Amino acid sequence: MAVQHHNGAIEIDRVKSGVPGLDELIYGGIPRANLVVLSGDPGSGKTVMCWQFIYEGITQFGENAVYISLEESEQVIFQGAKEFSWDFEKLVKESKLVIITVELYDFERLKVAIEDNVKAINAKRLIIDPGVIFRLFFDRELDARKRIVALGKMLRTLDVTTIITNEISLERESSLYGLEEYVADGVILLYHTRLKNRFVRSIAVLKMRNTEIMETLKPLKITSDGVKILAKAELFDEVT
Repeated sequence: MAVQHHNGAIEIDRVKSGVPGLDELIYGGIPRANLVVLSGDPGSGKTVMCWQFIYEGITQFGENAVYISLEESEQVIFQGAKEFSWDFEKLVKESKLVIITVELYDFERLKVAIEDNVKAINAKRLIIDPGVIFRLFFDRELDARKRIVALGKMLRTLDVTTIITNEISLERESSLYGLEEYVADGVILLYHTRLKNRFVRSIAVLKMRNTEIMETLKPLKITSDGVKILAKAELFDEVT
């Protein structure tokens, strides 16, 4: 949502990600109600970044969250998040976080579950992990596109800022039926590149509606506190 000031300048209402360095790449945060696709290969840090986005969102910024996990059970999520000292179980008990792990192989049921749960706790952040689940809902790509566009519109109406993860590998890219090109307001790519005898993690913002972006690859680290992006560093500075 844009806010117009009396001097004519337009200021974008932004959501602070809670991920150190990420907001610097997009000049202050994700524009509110944007739908962002977070793509990366296995182990690149997608899920950790999603956990961080919702944990910091709730604890630092008072924005409740709905987390749709279509692969992991609630217990596995609780344990995984605890490794970073994020107590999701407490947030669920306090009705600040809803985790949905039911097998929703019906798109309309998924949509209803999102809408009901977002409204129930007045959530402002939503995660769908992994987005590849959309492939299970549809046989025909045209049908998929139409329904995913409708989902995007619904999320905007609900005023939630959404991250949908997408797994890619060097051999193939799991298409989300054009979600990235047609529906997403933003696309963030996480890389996990082998360099000599070590892996280098990095991040790039490919696009983000309603904001400027830094168009360079930046180094990324996963620490015991979560993901940190070195927004001021050049990617290969520290690599010799």
